[in-house]
Amino acid sequence: MKATLRKQASNPKRPASKPALPKTGDGKLHTTPAGAAGRRRKPSLSRIASAPKAGRAPDRGLLISIPRLFLYHRALEDATKDGDAVLTSDDLAGRVGRGISATQIRKDLSYLGSFGRRGRGYHVASLVQQLAKVLGLNRDWRIAIAGFGYLGHALASFLEYREEKFRIVAIFDTAPDLVGTSWHGVTVRHIDDVNETLAELDCGIGIVAVPAAAAQVVGERLVAAGIGAILNFAPTTLRLTSSVAVRTIDLASELSILTHHLA
Repeated sequence: MKATLRKQASNPKRPASKPALPKTGDGKLHTTPAGAAGRRRKPSLSRIASAPKAGRAPDRGLLISIPRLFLYHRALEDATKDGDAVLTSDDLAGRVGRGISATQIRKDLSYLGSFGRRGRGYHVASLVQQLAKVLGLNRDWRIAIAGFGYLGHALASFLEYREEKFRIVAIFDTAPDLVGTSWHGVTVRHIDDVNETLAELDCGIGIVAVPAAAAQVVGERLVAAGIGAILNFAPTTLRLTSSVAVRTIDLASELSILTHHLA
């Protein structure tokens, strides 16, 4: 019996067992290209800048780095105005400030592909263009503001005199003394006219600057009128469809963080 077992084990004709092929999400087998196993592919810039395919979540690292990418873009634009053609990550960190290190900058930019060369730095003009593409700053964005009290008016004035590509094209309120007035050529309309007004405009971003009690309804009306992203300044959470991007800035909450440090 032992001899038989040894004979079978040493039989050269016995085929070696093949590793199981991986399965796709639909249960079908597929092969892996030679050399691709275990190799992580960095997302190309064109794939990052375009909308993600259905079922594919955006790279988490890229999403986390978006606010910093905007700071890099702004610092690089300033460098362009100063006549700087090339910057190292240390140079860029010095311009950005805010405690962001050169190492963090290199890591963030690595999500976009290969930029710069070790010891030589980044080509400023090229990186500005690529970041603008990823951040959507290579086009003008039309914005609708809901709520034109002190805060709404201040936000509109701030954006009007910024060099960023954001333009106020619609303003809504309910106050009789505001509806019908004009701000830089934009007529303040009643919120009840939101569907009719936005139907005539290519407007993708809405700003909610109304009291918390009205914010949810106003947010829903903006979304129903075609708005796909909302910057919410009301001190409340907007519960909207998951397809809508929402960023909330609670000024009182931000101030309380500062009071905590001073207490």
